[in-house]
Amino acid sequence: MGGDPRLPATTDPIGETAPAMIACPSCSQLVPVGSPYCPFCCGADGRRGALMRGAMLGWLFGFLTGGLVSAAWSSYVGPEQTTWTPVLMTTFGCAAAGVIIGMIVNWRR
Repeated sequence: MGGDPRLPATTDPIGETAPAMIACPSCSQLVPVGSPYCPFCCGADGRRGALMRGAMLGWLFGFLTGGLVSAAWSSYVGPEQTTWTPVLMTTFGCAAAGVIIGMIVNWRR
């Protein structure tokens, strides 16, 4: 069965040793201790987890970039000329573009 000799092993009813299991913090399913990701949350090959991680990081950086662009634009045209529509469209447009770019970048990882 192999496994890491430093980890405690459990015994199944037949008497064979099985690798130690831990509960995934997200879905509470049992996964082996040495697995790099949860197959229930991230898919069989981990691609779903990579896509969601890329989308989250892309949204974060896109949102911050959109906020900086909106702040620079509003300081350029003046605060009395700035309306909510272009500011929000710029901020959330950059966030949406960041989600798409983040998912594309992590597509093959």
